[in-house]
Amino acid sequence: MEKKTEIINELRSSIGRLEAVLSSIDEAILWTDSEGKVKWCNDSFARLIGQKRIFIMGKTVTDFFPLNKRGQKLPAEAHPLSVALRLETSQQGDYTFGPDNIPFFIKIQYLNTLDGNQSTVITARDSSKEKELADYRIQGSALAAAADAIVILDKRGKIHWANKAFTSMTGYEFDEIYGDTLKILKSGHHSKEFYAEMWDTILSGSLWIGEMVNKRKTGEIYYEEQKITPVRDSDGKISNFIAIKTDITEKRLAQKSLEDREAKLSALFNGVIDAIVTADSKGDIITVNPAAEKIFGYEHKELVGKNVRQFVPPELRPHHDSFIKRYLTTRIPKIIGIGREIEAMRKDGTRFPIELSINEIITADATMFTAIVRDISERKRQEHELHELNEHLEQLVDTRTKDLTQKTEELIREIAERKEAERLIRQSSELLRSLLDGIYAAFLIIDLENRTITELNEVAESMFGFKKSEIIGYNCDDVFASQGKYIDTVCPRSYEGEPTKESVVIGTEGTLIPVTRHVLPITLKYRPHLAVILFDIAERKNLERKLAMAQKLESIGRLASGVAHEINTPIQYVGDSLLFIKEAFDDLLKVHEIDEKILQACRKLNEFEKMMNSRDEVAEEQDLEFLIKEIPGACNVASEGVTKVADIVRAMKNFSHPGHEDKQLTDLNKSITTTTTVCRNEWKYVAEMELKPGDIPHIKCFHGSINQVLLNMTVNAAHAIRKKFEGSGEKGKITIATSLDNNFVIIRLSDNGSGMTPEIKDKIFEPFFTTKKVGEGTGQGLAIVHDIIVSKHNGSIDVDSSPETGTTFTIKLPLE
Repeated sequence: MEKKTEIINELRSSIGRLEAVLSSIDEAILWTDSEGKVKWCNDSFARLIGQKRIFIMGKTVTDFFPLNKRGQKLPAEAHPLSVALRLETSQQGDYTFGPDNIPFFIKIQYLNTLDGNQSTVITARDSSKEKELADYRIQGSALAAAADAIVILDKRGKIHWANKAFTSMTGYEFDEIYGDTLKILKSGHHSKEFYAEMWDTILSGSLWIGEMVNKRKTGEIYYEEQKITPVRDSDGKISNFIAIKTDITEKRLAQKSLEDREAKLSALFNGVIDAIVTADSKGDIITVNPAAEKIFGYEHKELVGKNVRQFVPPELRPHHDSFIKRYLTTRIPKIIGIGREIEAMRKDGTRFPIELSINEIITADATMFTAIVRDISERKRQEHELHELNEHLEQLVDTRTKDLTQKTEELIREIAERKEAERLIRQSSELLRSLLDGIYAAFLIIDLENRTITELNEVAESMFGFKKSEIIGYNCDDVFASQGKYIDTVCPRSYEGEPTKESVVIGTEGTLIPVTRHVLPITLKYRPHLAVILFDIAERKNLERKLAMAQKLESIGRLASGVAHEINTPIQYVGDSLLFIKEAFDDLLKVHEIDEKILQACRKLNEFEKMMNSRDEVAEEQDLEFLIKEIPGACNVASEGVTKVADIVRAMKNFSHPGHEDKQLTDLNKSITTTTTVCRNEWKYVAEMELKPGDIPHIKCFHGSINQVLLNMTVNAAHAIRKKFEGSGEKGKITIATSLDNNFVIIRLSDNGSGMTPEIKDKIFEPFFTTKKVGEGTGQGLAIVHDIIVSKHNGSIDVDSSPETGTTFTIKLPLE
């Protein structure tokens, strides 16, 4: 015990001496637990942060000892202590601390003690006097204060540092983006190939320079010029990337404005009918417009670089030279800024009068002149003619008056014709819009370059459930994103491919609408557009389905009719033969009764004993009494079977020959019996059939269509019962009842099958909707039933169903 106390005292003495030594050194030392909280620190560390040691114990280091990197405060997760605890490895590096950004070399030693508890020892050495750190701080400050946005990325593209200019440009604070990538700035204006080419360049160690369209934190789009420089470590491997970004949004907008202005000036320059010639101070031509080429008869290459003297007649050229020389010397204008009529010369030597106006353009390094030349030959000719006319005015006043009257009338007619033409143009425009809105086709116009919707009609609004004001100017792919795989039908990317095709679009409430799409290339305001026209062909498709079903039923009917016809004849033979056998056997029985009496008389008289014994042996051997008893019964059973076969054949013939296409008086009870007989094979193994024919009159209807309705509904009932009872050994029940309700005949078809949920019940009459497995149902049966009852007969069909209980269809057909 004394030895243990001695050891403890010695250990405490050693720890005390160690603590005294650690507290006396200049380096700040701190010891933390696994959560980064202080377990012990020396006096140098307490002085560093300006607190007493007792107030530091137990506090989280990252809270009171935050560090900066390149002038930016590090987030808590980027603090080297957090990194060391997270990665379970020691960390070291140069950092700054406090508002004065005092530089320190920080070393964090990660410890894993024998008891399994984690801890760290932090050593902070003031490196403010080290030149390298001073240079580093100056460089960091320069980067932080740079006008351009500067971002330092690691080799995986994650952000390690960004200056304040980056925050100003993008709106993101450093602690929001630390450890993230520049993907946060993506605007969607660049393709995957664009970014792939950029990464290929910088990963190869080359400088990448380019312009990008990015998005600020606020969602605002801006333009930037970006330079990305790879940085290599001492081993020559790429360790970081430095991205320098310059906001060129204003430059781009100004450039676009300048381009637009130049385009307008170019259009004006090339479109005016007057010649425009620009020359330098020597008179050498710099530019000419197309009108100048036409007026003077030269090609463009024959004029540029030549002197304007070639437009002046030879005898006037010295006079022209003296004017130019005097103006350049004295700046006294003779022609400059003043319109003047002179004579000019064409390439072929012909002379013609012109109206000339010259303007001076003075720049920092040159003087230029722009001449506007108007060919007034026609005007001069008209003036000459007018002069001649004035000389003869007295003699021709009456003639000219008539001519003036005629011209006035022609002018009035021309004005009226122009007004009429304008009226017809307006009518054509209104007619075109009326046609687009009037025909039942959705019409959209898409700007190919911007993928925006520029026009649509009311049918398109109704088909897709959009308002015109809500989507005009918006991106077509975004507006119709809900179309999924059908989006190319509504928003084609080019005229190439199939300009006309059949497809499907998703309408309001998610319904599928079959359409025929037509795509036409058009040009609006000098920009390429696509006109998309969508014709709703649901009705046509419905008719095609009905036609296919009718043809199928017609084929089945012809087959059934042929089979019935072929079976009917031999069945008649068999039936007639059985009837004959039965009647003949009845006649033979009468003879047999007399033979029995004769045999009894012979036995009493003991006559013909040998012959009688022989006869009795044969009768006993052939079991004559059994034959006499059973043959009539067998004939009756066979006759009943033949009768049932005949009934089935008759039902097949009736079902396959529905009669005329016009409505005809029909016995519905008989039609129900016939239909259930025809489809007996569908229900006899799974259900019992109960028919409850009521006292109803014959009604006028399409006989074949009603048979089709009854057949589809009976087969559906059998399938629902099979689904519920399959494998149980039990049978379900189908009940078909008819009754009279005022002016309607009621048909109720009920089954105790699997039933339907409310969601399924609401969709059963929609084309192509089915709950059966692929290949077992087309989803057309009940849609056709609904069309036959409602559209063809002005009746109604209602359904009452619940899961696992059964289903009842109620059909109402009007008597008239």
